[in-house]
Amino acid sequence: MSALVWVGRSVFAIIWGAMLANIVWPFPGKGFPLFLILLFILVTLHLLQLLMFATVYREHIQWRRGDYWQIILFGVVGWLAIVQDQPHRQQRD
Repeated sequence: MSALVWVGRSVFAIIWGAMLANIVWPFPGKGFPLFLILLFILVTLHLLQLLMFATVYREHIQWRRGDYWQIILFGVVGWLAIVQDQPHRQQRD
């Protein structure tokens, strides 16, 4: 599962790189508006996931400040990383 999380993070890093590259160096033709729409959808869905996960699981999971950013950047993959790290967090406390 740990390897799958890292693969997912790598894929999302490539996706974010393409989306941000479109803003800095606009893609020719219809690529620019398409990638802007995709960026808006990606940010909206990840914020919606953050809202859902934070409200439902706030009492059940130890949250850290970086966890919010993980979900915003990586979506479900970030959530899997947080859930996977919970046994380690409970041992540290």
